[in-house]
Amino acid sequence: MQSFWSFLRANKYLLLFGIVLTYFSSFGQTFLISLYIPELGKAFDLSNTGLSSLYAVATMASAFTLPWLGRLVDTQPLRRFSFGVIGGLMLACVILSVAFHPGLVLLGFFGLRLFGQGLMSHTSISTMARAFVKDRGKAISIATLGHPLGEATLPLLISFVIGAWGWRMGLRLSALSLLVLVVPLIFLLLRNQSKELLLPSSLEKETAQTSKNPLRILTQSSFWIIAPAVFILGFMNTAIFFFQIKLGNSRGWEPSWVAASLSIYALASALSMMSAGPLVDRLSARKLFPFMLIPYVMGLLVLAFFSHPIAYPAALVLIAMSNGGGGTIKNALFAEVFGTEIIGSVRSVFHMVMVFSTALGPISFGVLLDSGWSYESVFLLSAGLVLVILVWSFFIKRLRV
Repeated sequence: MQSFWSFLRANKYLLLFGIVLTYFSSFGQTFLISLYIPELGKAFDLSNTGLSSLYAVATMASAFTLPWLGRLVDTQPLRRFSFGVIGGLMLACVILSVAFHPGLVLLGFFGLRLFGQGLMSHTSISTMARAFVKDRGKAISIATLGHPLGEATLPLLISFVIGAWGWRMGLRLSALSLLVLVVPLIFLLLRNQSKELLLPSSLEKETAQTSKNPLRILTQSSFWIIAPAVFILGFMNTAIFFFQIKLGNSRGWEPSWVAASLSIYALASALSMMSAGPLVDRLSARKLFPFMLIPYVMGLLVLAFFSHPIAYPAALVLIAMSNGGGGTIKNALFAEVFGTEIIGSVRSVFHMVMVFSTALGPISFGVLLDSGWSYESVFLLSAGLVLVILVWSFFIKRLRV
């Protein structure tokens, strides 16, 4: 394995390509969309359950669409596929910005979730997993730094734009940034990459069948061992971030404090990503996978038992350890268990699971809260559920690869 700095120097353009895509995937991530939620609720007179239901339907639709579009990263030229994804995200921002009916809000949510949260991240991580073998853990951890960078910078920026010019302008400026910043960057960063990376290769018969029908991996026991952990991370993350402003209001936390806490979350996430990469290369993702949910349980317990303002950033640090390090671990695990030739198809199915879970998270929390449950009770129930899945994850040690 190369040293960390020599690895960075040798692969800086491809790694930056990965970071750019994960950074701008933030436009479709719940932590950023949540900043528009109060304004959308007022504009269309929607309750917690009503707005979260729209979000859930859009997210589930994107989840079921993702495997059939996501598999194309295995068979289509990388540059063309990347530009298509960026174009789809731009269109989604524009649609939501001009929405005058809840139906257009639904369509905008669908595009943001599919092209932003789904395909932008998917393209980045699939490329890293395929391009690197010995240093796969480091490559994935570096590429996914775009997520915490987005979490650290974009909420404050978007909050400022919404406060100054309104939520519609925030979405329009997001679309403009994709056109004038991301499109030229992707063209430049991929300009000198190898043909083997940029152009798809022919697949073996078995892998070609899986590429045509990614849902074939649902017949493998390894899928059912890994999937619950993937599901629960998406479920809990989206639910917590979707209602973070209302959680803060219920406990007397200023919205600015809640938004600023995301910067601490982003820093902790980045540090855990970078720490997990070398560990994956040294120990393997399989050995690390069962332990990645332990900090998450602790974070949920902090949210359940403490209401002091410091509890929110403290809980986010623990949650970030599972999300950051866990993101590196599970993405490397896909390559270890299923191989890299159809990594796009495999990741698209697991991403479908994760995106599907993000649809259920907000609506589940919304129903419980509207039914009179306290945040404390919801977080205690959540901690118990994550603990059960943590124990289930140890069955990965029995898996033959």
